[in-house]
Amino acid sequence: MPDSYTIRCHIRSVRRAAVAAAAVFALRRDWTLVGLSDACALSGIIFLIIALFRLAKWLRFYDLVIYGFQKFQQIWKNENFLDTQETSYGAFVESRRYEKNYSETFIAAVCMFLCSVSILAI
Repeated sequence: MPDSYTIRCHIRSVRRAAVAAAAVFALRRDWTLVGLSDACALSGIIFLIIALFRLAKWLRFYDLVIYGFQKFQQIWKNENFLDTQETSYGAFVESRRYEKNYSETFIAAVCMFLCSVSILAI
């Protein structure tokens, strides 16, 4: 059973998605139910993309790129880079900690898609 902090994070994410949908609805100026449904769907798509990026970060897909850029900077700044003792990629990966925060944005995206479908059903 999730704790109250997790529930608050989920509610905050859904609230942000609703604000994004309201902003899209106001910017598009399509004052019909289809326009409202489209705004909710666009907000859901945006939050789905954010959730996928967060999931990729949690699965450590970006670690090799970040490590490569850091190594490149070290090589660029140091002429005698073979003489220095530097950390390996394994030690770099073990030192990085990620939090599992992608579920709240997935829930917000699903809520926006369900809202969009329910508005079309009216």
